[in-house]
Amino acid sequence: MKAASIQVILCKCCTELPAVLNIERLRKLAEESCNVVSVMMVDAICDGKGLPAVVNNAKEAEVDRAVILACHKKDIDPALFKAYRRAGINEFMIEIVNIREEALLPHASEPERAQLKAETMLAASLARARLLAPLEKQTEAMKTKNVVIIGAGASGQAAAHAAAKTGAHTILIEKTGKSLKAPGIVMPHSQVVGAKGYGGNYQLTIKAGDKIENLDAAAVVIATGGGWTQLKGPLAKAVKDAMPLYKLHEHLQAGSVPKGPVVFVDTPDPTGKTMKVQDYAWDDTLETALQLKRKARETQVFVIFQEMRAFGLSELAYKEAADLGIKFVRYDKSAVPKIDPKEPTNLIVKDFAQGDVLSIKIGTLVFSSIPANQDNQAIADALRIPMSVDGGVRRGSIQRWPVTTPRPGIFVCGSALFPKSNEVAKAEGEAAGSMAGEFVAKGEIEFGGSVAQVTQEKCSACLTCIRTCPYEAPFIGTASKAEIKEQLCQGCGMCVGICPSKAIELHHYTDDQIMAQARELLGGDF
Repeated sequence: MKAASIQVILCKCCTELPAVLNIERLRKLAEESCNVVSVMMVDAICDGKGLPAVVNNAKEAEVDRAVILACHKKDIDPALFKAYRRAGINEFMIEIVNIREEALLPHASEPERAQLKAETMLAASLARARLLAPLEKQTEAMKTKNVVIIGAGASGQAAAHAAAKTGAHTILIEKTGKSLKAPGIVMPHSQVVGAKGYGGNYQLTIKAGDKIENLDAAAVVIATGGGWTQLKGPLAKAVKDAMPLYKLHEHLQAGSVPKGPVVFVDTPDPTGKTMKVQDYAWDDTLETALQLKRKARETQVFVIFQEMRAFGLSELAYKEAADLGIKFVRYDKSAVPKIDPKEPTNLIVKDFAQGDVLSIKIGTLVFSSIPANQDNQAIADALRIPMSVDGGVRRGSIQRWPVTTPRPGIFVCGSALFPKSNEVAKAEGEAAGSMAGEFVAKGEIEFGGSVAQVTQEKCSACLTCIRTCPYEAPFIGTASKAEIKEQLCQGCGMCVGICPSKAIELHHYTDDQIMAQARELLGGDF
């Protein structure tokens, strides 16, 4: 077997690393390490400007693998992998070490400690890199160009239009019977009740009225929105004619002005005992309160909240609200607002900032809270995607892929994540629809590489991996042993760790690779 030939790249992360770390010491350690044939320094590998020099050096030194000390992997690929591919280096032969966030930033005030940690991480990564093996990915043709959008609200319709522009065939699934204009097919009175398959080739089970239909989909966009109509709690119970924010907005749009004083409260259940609130529509609350005050200057308007956030330019609305006389009252959870038992038309709240107990007369009570849509859980269960703790659909990376989910080919937007303004929901819908359309436009899916593999001789067919895998990748094959469906495997490693027979191994993260790395990190011989 040919010995490893390693290229080491030291990225300065502009000027951050040299300000704390001794780069020359790292360079010397790399040059003196076994199997290292080339060491390079670049200013910022993430900007792509240094990649041509890196690739040329790799070709000249005839390296077959690389160790890169830089920042987070997601900040520098896939351009990096594409560049190395031109040099004939397999992407699974590249080891990226995040010394910026794991050594530099945690120990910025302790340079020597940061240096020691960076050197240890370099040595451990070189030990792992020597044992890396090239892996290949496979492709499979998509059977359809359907992009299925679940929910036909503002974000769902925006997603449909954006996906259609990419050439995808859109199908809108809407549980109500409302009429709307959208590209492709609209299925009213329909819900997704089941799903099989994987990104690029999903088979959805749709309940359309009383019928059950099967539908092929290459990608799915979840745009279920929030659960406005599910408001309940002690305040809603005490004030029978209280309304959610969207109802007040509809009244104002129709030219009707509600009875004053108008009191906006974040939730009908401030204690959180009877209603799981996903978030509060503060952008819309500010805009609606301003709209009301502009229309009826004499009407008193109160906004009562525990925590309040307005995003982006919406913060400018605070000043206008103050100028117009809208009063903001913050409360603490230890003294939540409640209806005065002696005066049922008054709301008692302790002003957290001033310490005063206020009694506010209620003309119209409006709630700004948006509970999580009750359909989210059923949809997440059907599509096998995780939920966030507050009842929304969990997204992928909030920085890099904010409208994706952990499952390939499934995207999410709007208030299915958490409540947001109409404009933001539409923007996210456009982003999710565009990404879904671009995903479908590839025409094929890529799979394999860092996936699990079962050693049949060791497998006891105990079904532990099948019960554990969140992606349904393991199954019992014809030999009555577990096998892995590579198209479904996301390389999470859960089955590897839980297998009682130690029959499963994850490519690119083998026991030998992990142990070699651990020995260097821990300085032991085990």
